[in-house]
Amino acid sequence: MRIIKKILCFALLSVAISSCTLFGLDFQSNEEYEAKSGTNKINQTVWDFIQSRPDIFSTLIDGITYAGIESLYKESGNTHILLTNSALSSGDNCYWSLNKVLPEGRTDSIKATAWEQYDKAEVKELLTYHILKKEWSYDNLSSTVNWVETYGTGKFKYTKDGQTLDGDTAVMDIRLGQDRNLPLQLNNFSWNIRKLLEASAGSCRTTNIKALDGYIHVSDWYQPRPTRYFMGQE
Repeated sequence: MRIIKKILCFALLSVAISSCTLFGLDFQSNEEYEAKSGTNKINQTVWDFIQSRPDIFSTLIDGITYAGIESLYKESGNTHILLTNSALSSGDNCYWSLNKVLPEGRTDSIKATAWEQYDKAEVKELLTYHILKKEWSYDNLSSTVNWVETYGTGKFKYTKDGQTLDGDTAVMDIRLGQDRNLPLQLNNFSWNIRKLLEASAGSCRTTNIKALDGYIHVSDWYQPRPTRYFMGQE
């Protein structure tokens, strides 16, 4: 009986070892563990990456062309918050919905249907504000407030308490949420259109893409600008 049990145990062990090999769970062949990890690098420039995804960046591409700022997306060493169609033209919280236009012959403002309904300077300001100077990634960000310069000129208008006011600050706060998943958060303040974000909430759908000439973070939300008042400077 003991001999039979030993034979059965040996047979089961053999099957188990074979199964590990069969399903790709090979035993480690040496003592030194070699970690396998994905890469965040892409073999494309920022501009090539944008053009390769017209399915989500068609409105951004049209806006860049309309504003005539293609060259800014070809400079090295910057961080690009790339705005998807959801951020710019699709949905109730996109730029076209929240910044209505007044077509000729109408008395009420409506959602825009094309960039040509806006002044070129306004479109340029919107897009250049989402280009940050220097490269910002998980390598040099923390959960502390981090105001960084953008390529915006700082002249813009914003609405507060039903009044249209002038703003003059073209900086953006970029940091990591205080959560173990470290979501990337942009302008996480009460004056943002998303209000205050939870520690586990992020502003971007895809982050930390390292292109050949800079970093990319993809967002479904455009960012409103802060003002000196909100930043406690006046």
